[in-house]
Amino acid sequence: MSTLLGSVKKRKASDMADTESDPQRRLEITASPKPTSIMHLPPELVNHVLDHLVPNLPEIGEPAPEAYDKLVRQDPWYDFTRRRSALRNLCLVSHFFADLARPYLYHTIAITTAEVLVLLFRTITENPDCCGWTRALSCHVTLTNSRVVRKTRRCLNKLLPTWREGKGLPFVTDYLEGMQMLRANNDLQDDSKMAQGILGMTITALYKLETLLLQLPANEDDSDCFELVSCLRLTMSYFNTVEGEKCRGYLASLSEHPSTMMCMMFSEALAPFRHLTTLLLQGDPSVEDPTTLDEDDLDGDPPEVCGVQIRYYLPLLELLPALTTLEVSTDDGLFTFLENEDDLTGILAMSMPTSSTLSHVKHVYLHSSVADPRNIGRLLRHVPDLETLYMFPRRVVSFHRIPPQDATQADHDCLDQALEKYGKKLKHLDLNWFDCQGSEASIGVGGRLSTLPQLKEVEKLCIQFVMLYGDLPAGEHMMQQRPVADLLPPNLVELTLEDWWWESLDDFDTFYRWSAEQKEKHYREKREYRETVLDMFKALAAVAGRNAKPGRYDDYKMHKLKRVRFFIRTLPTWLLVEGKGSPLVEELFKELFNDVGELFKKADVEFVLDVDQPLEMEEEMQ
Repeated sequence: MSTLLGSVKKRKASDMADTESDPQRRLEITASPKPTSIMHLPPELVNHVLDHLVPNLPEIGEPAPEAYDKLVRQDPWYDFTRRRSALRNLCLVSHFFADLARPYLYHTIAITTAEVLVLLFRTITENPDCCGWTRALSCHVTLTNSRVVRKTRRCLNKLLPTWREGKGLPFVTDYLEGMQMLRANNDLQDDSKMAQGILGMTITALYKLETLLLQLPANEDDSDCFELVSCLRLTMSYFNTVEGEKCRGYLASLSEHPSTMMCMMFSEALAPFRHLTTLLLQGDPSVEDPTTLDEDDLDGDPPEVCGVQIRYYLPLLELLPALTTLEVSTDDGLFTFLENEDDLTGILAMSMPTSSTLSHVKHVYLHSSVADPRNIGRLLRHVPDLETLYMFPRRVVSFHRIPPQDATQADHDCLDQALEKYGKKLKHLDLNWFDCQGSEASIGVGGRLSTLPQLKEVEKLCIQFVMLYGDLPAGEHMMQQRPVADLLPPNLVELTLEDWWWESLDDFDTFYRWSAEQKEKHYREKREYRETVLDMFKALAAVAGRNAKPGRYDDYKMHKLKRVRFFIRTLPTWLLVEGKGSPLVEELFKELFNDVGELFKKADVEFVLDVDQPLEMEEEMQ
């Protein structure tokens, strides 16, 4: 017995000696037991993992997917559907995982069919607790579309009998009771308003919503647009009048703190649209521009231009006090009520706001827009604190809103004057057009933006050569006017100049069909223009970045410049394309712009070349 105890003591002493001599083994012994499952991990670590499963909404302008099983990895909806599928599967594992994953599942929601719209409305009606989880919602169906209206009606007829009576928000349950009564009386005559009403109730109930995307009709009667706005304004009455007691009473029944102060705090937090900072208005991507259709394909005369009529949704913006970012895709180019426009007050059955509904917006992005320079100027007038203005044009061949004018005289409502008055806070300005020939006065005198040097807050600028130098007889005269550095904002960090002259618009469509003789003639005619542009960039590099000389302000104004990008649209102007088997464009550009790139490199400024060309030309060069 004593021998056995001695052996045990010796082994313990040996183990202690080994532990002291081996720090790694000592750490293993003293460390706490490793978690055996994810349920034993710290909650903050689990939440961090789940946070990576929350999907990002596809960019504005993307249509809803037609078949989820046919999505490929390059499809913008592929990642979105896979992440949501993973979160949904976690909710089915156990009650523990369901409690963890459900808030992340409802964080970002995309309505891609009429059935999803109705099911989401049923969810928030039966389980109002989930209303506070959603931060981003997008609707990718046009609610006034006849096919969407029919599918919404069928879904309601199928689901309403099985709808559980939940203790939801009063204005939502009241609307549901009204739908059930209409269905019982078979009185759903105005079906087109039903889908918009359901979405309006859903948006209002998601009181912590931060980002909202709405798909709007691109070419329909104006009256079809107003039901959603009317529904949202109606539900707001529950919070702005005595009827708000319904919501406050409901919140009091949910709150664990019965004090009046706590009830009021919860009521204030539940008020809709308080957190919504980003609004995206997307034109229906499935609607083809009627201005491109033949007469046989049209029921009547085509509209002047196809696009979302944003001005009819200005009352919606009035409901969003925290809105800072507005993105629009496929608009019709008119954003404000013009002097000669009919007054829509009677149609909307509401009074228009006395002050601008866009006064609190700081960032405006216009994708696939047909807004002309004059309307961009009017937009600036209504957004006094604008910091970002981005517009990517949509080419509509038959659309010419402004009649030809004398280019030597500026339009009284031109873009140049608007920038001078209302662009003092702009930090990012990105503007270009396909064609403004004959309407240069809508930009400024001679089609030139002369106020750019006064925009001292602008740090990022993308603009065409033609708007810097105006409507000159030929490109070689640019440097005879003023150096490009004197025409730009003084505190630029990033600059993109586009090689785009409106006189070349017709050539742009036919370059790929030219004969070898035509290509060689054009390339030879543009020799002086190429040399002028190269000299212009060299002159800019000489005063940019490190080369800016301290002292007088005029000599030190381009010292913040870090990146210069030259965007080429007219490739045959810079490259003599000889057909298939031509050398790589990048190699030729290295040879042509090598000196320019070296000068910018010495100035510690990055120089980038980008090329945009018709698909037919790319196929020709392969």
